[in-house]
Amino acid sequence: MKKLLAITLCAALTLCCAASLAGEKKTLGTLDGMFAIEGDVPDGYRIEAIDSEGNGMLVVSVSSEDKSKPYMILSVAFDETMADVERLNDLDEGTLAMIEESFRAEDNVEITYTETAYGTKLMMVKEVADGVEYVDFFTVYKGYSIEFVLLKDSAGGLTDHEIEMAVKFLSDMEFVPAN
Repeated sequence: MKKLLAITLCAALTLCCAASLAGEKKTLGTLDGMFAIEGDVPDGYRIEAIDSEGNGMLVVSVSSEDKSKPYMILSVAFDETMADVERLNDLDEGTLAMIEESFRAEDNVEITYTETAYGTKLMMVKEVADGVEYVDFFTVYKGYSIEFVLLKDSAGGLTDHEIEMAVKFLSDMEFVPAN
C-alpha cells in the first residue's frame, strides 16, 4: 500500500512540474529598457526578433516548422497620438473610426471587435489579398500601439481555432516593467 501511495504521489508531482513548465512565459522582447513583453508561445512555435534595436519599436515573428500552421507577427511601437491612452477600450467612437479607416486602404476588409480574456478590446481586421488570408489584431496599451498579424495561405484559410489561438496569445501577453 505504501509503495502504491509513493508511486501515486511521485506521478502527481511529476505532472505538477510538467504543468508548471508548460505554462512558463517566455520573453518575446524588451522595449527601450522600459518593459519586457512576456507570453506563452503556442505549442510548435518559436519566436524570433525582427526589430528590437531600442528605437521605440519591437517586432517579433512567431512561426512554426509546420507550414500548414499560420505565421504570426507581433509589433509594438510607442504612438505619440496615443500617449495618454491606457487601452483601446478608452477611445471614443470617432477615434476608433479614424483607426478603422487606416485599415480600410485595401479592398475586401472586414472589421469586427473581440476581447482578450481580460476584457481588453481588440480590433480584428480580416482581409484576403493575393491568395493569402490575414487577420490583423490591433489594440493599445499605455500609449503603445500593438498590432498582431496572423496569416496563412488561403488554400486552407484561417480556422476559428487558429483565430482563438491568436486571441489567447494576446490575452496571455504581459508587459513587465524593467527593474
